[in-house]
Amino acid sequence: MAKQKEESNTRYLELNVPQEIMADTAEIIEQNEMEATIICKGKDDTVTVGFDYAPEQRKNIMEILELIEDYNDDDGEEEEEAE
Repeated sequence: MAKQKEESNTRYLELNVPQEIMADTAEIIEQNEMEATIICKGKDDTVTVGFDYAPEQRKNIMEILELIEDYNDDDGEEEEEAE
């Protein structure tokens, strides 16, 4: 799900963001002036996004991770209901 490396004071993280929540993710990126790059489109309707962020932007990354987690939890509940 995520790849992380550290360089000096900034950190780098790659996340697979479901396409359905890309608009919400982009809003967080824009509002907090974060550095982000779309790396590729995944086979499973996700978009891999690379984030360069300062330690003080960690809460913004956590907000994006929560969005992804909530989406995945909701998706799992829908699959269970379909069965």
